[in-house]
Amino acid sequence: MNLPDDVFDVIAQQSRLILTGIIISFVSTLIYKVTPTGFKSMGKFRTKEGAIFIYLIAAVVLGLATPLIYQLSGIIIETVPLVSIIGFLIVSANFIINQSVPTWSHTTPKTLIIYLLGIVIILIGYYFRFTI
Repeated sequence: MNLPDDVFDVIAQQSRLILTGIIISFVSTLIYKVTPTGFKSMGKFRTKEGAIFIYLIAAVVLGLATPLIYQLSGIIIETVPLVSIIGFLIVSANFIINQSVPTWSHTTPKTLIIYLLGIVIILIGYYFRFTI
């Protein structure tokens, strides 16, 4: 048994769960954001009570949506090339991280290069899917 092969086997077998977790993480960053100075939702700082309420509602809604997102993840994995999914994950991770850190911008040269890299990887996946 080769360790890298085992890791790739686990990732392949659990890819729907992994993608489901990533999608839920992405959606949660759109609902709320925790900053060093407070809790923001819909662009506004919230009180402690409001933050608890929003967090609990988001947890319940995303928990209930998890089976649907899991099915969607399966459809994505079956129809979208793996290379394109990796490119999408790069773009998504870049977006989530830049949203999470208040002082980071989506328009810095490094950030734009990462977005461009992700988009190129997405296109490469589709290009090879249709040319092979």
